[in-house]
Amino acid sequence: MSWWICGECDYVFEAEAPPETCPECRSKCVYSDVTCYIPECGGPGHLDTKLVALKAKQARRNMKQA
Repeated sequence: MSWWICGECDYVFEAEAPPETCPECRSKCVYSDVTCYIPECGGPGHLDTKLVALKAKQARRNMKQA
């Protein structure tokens, strides 16, 4: 299982693959894999909170520019 973040609403969830529409905002979104792959955040199967924060910050910046 991997952790995914929605590019629209920043909803984070665990699934084998991202769904066609976000379970939270019901939009067709671009998802980013925010699964931890390094020992510092727990390794595979864990959520990389630093990556979640980075992706959420990037999404907010993109919204301001639009």
